Amino acid sequence: MKWTDIGTLIVTFFGFAFGFVTYFQWQSSKRKEDAYLAAKKYIASIDEIEEHLHELLFQYNHICPAPGVVVENKDVSVKRIEHLNNVWNYLYQARRRLYKSQRELEFWNVSLTDEFSEDYKAMNKSLDNISVVSSTLNNQLFHFIESDMKNMDSVIQHKERFDELYNGIHKVTQKRVQCGFKAVFRFSQ
Repeated sequence: MKWTDIGTLIVTFFGFAFGFVTYFQWQSSKRKEDAYLAAKKYIASIDEIEEHLHELLFQYNHICPAPGVVVENKDVSVKRIEHLNNVWNYLYQARRRLYKSQRELEFWNVSLTDEFSEDYKAMNKSLDNISVVSSTLNNQLFHFIESDMKNMDSVIQHKERFDELYNGIHKVTQKRVQCGFKAVFRFSQ
């Protein structure tokens, strides 16, 4: 056996070992990157929900009776209610995406911190309630417009409940922004 053969064997062994180690480091890095992307998807889902809730609030503030709010004509109000129903459907779809992205976190060994896990549960409960209130409010508004404002008290009551729920969800989403990314997630190996 020649020294050159031994040298070639050693170089080949180290090249193979280097390739083996590099592959597993790349695979570990790729898993971490995918876990990070799953966390970003979760945050994006919350942002999407917040946008739809803000759109509902904006529309309700313009159609619900309140001091200083100009009463719109019937055609404009009916179009606004149609838009509200569309936004409500978008909100439902966004909630499904949030649920899926939260499940995906588990797949990538990412979890919410204890505090934000509780916030997630509270936010979902509020979203369940806001879905019911919003659906009812949309119906109340339709009847409000069609019946010459005979159910004004009911509309005002449902709008106030919507505002309460919206404010609760808004506090949770703002808390997430204030605390930052690292305070929301735990990444496991």
